[in-house]
Amino acid sequence: MIKAWSVAVLTLKEGLRHRILYSVLIVTLLTMTASVLISGFFMRDISKILLDFCLATISIGGLLIPFFLAVNLLAGDIDRQTVVTILSRNISRTEYLVGKYLGISLLTAIVMLLLFAATICSVYGGMILYGETYFKSFSLTAISLSTVLGFLSISILNAFVVLWCTLTTTSFLATLLTFSTYLIGQMIDDVVRFVESPPPGAVISSSVHNAAQVIQYIFPNLAAFDHKLTASHGLLIPLDQFSILSLYAAVYIIATLTLSIFIFSRRDLC
Repeated sequence: MIKAWSVAVLTLKEGLRHRILYSVLIVTLLTMTASVLISGFFMRDISKILLDFCLATISIGGLLIPFFLAVNLLAGDIDRQTVVTILSRNISRTEYLVGKYLGISLLTAIVMLLLFAATICSVYGGMILYGETYFKSFSLTAISLSTVLGFLSISILNAFVVLWCTLTTTSFLATLLTFSTYLIGQMIDDVVRFVESPPPGAVISSSVHNAAQVIQYIFPNLAAFDHKLTASHGLLIPLDQFSILSLYAAVYIIATLTLSIFIFSRRDLC
């Protein structure tokens, strides 16, 4: 575990050196600042509009990691044969993959935590500009729980990044598969609901119905973790629902990493 943690710290340091990380952070922080001013045009829903902007920005900032940095940090090691050098230092392939995942997750947590802090600053900035009357529905607990669920969702996606990087030979293909996983995770619930209850006149073949069912159990339902709308209204996520989603995320992450380790242990790196 100590060796895996060493790989995690190394991955975190490498990720923090990427300029694209700071570019996106600057853009997202500017967006949050602008949201304080833009929300003033919606006097009846200042709090909701402001939080909608900020929570969406937290999600976008978090998604930066799996879509851009994570693939480069892992697939780049394999492409450049850096992984061979690391493994030659008496580090097992399991420790390497677990360490890489932990490092990527730490990077995600840092980015989302910074944007969460910026969200709180934006809210208090809005209170100063427009008065606390418009922020009566604001709930720090609701915002915190929504952000944690967003982090769990991206953590699942990070686990799939590890899986796709162990399966593929190019960064482009790994990125494409990661993006496909995200789209499926956001849409599968609606697709299954449509297939099971089609509108009048629509005919759904049995093969399409079966395919939707299979995909539903293979890919994670990432949309279930999206509670930004609930949080922006100041409504708390039920504790039992939060617990189930946390367990769901843990199971998916462990299963995906286990499969990744199994594949990577049999991959020829030379």
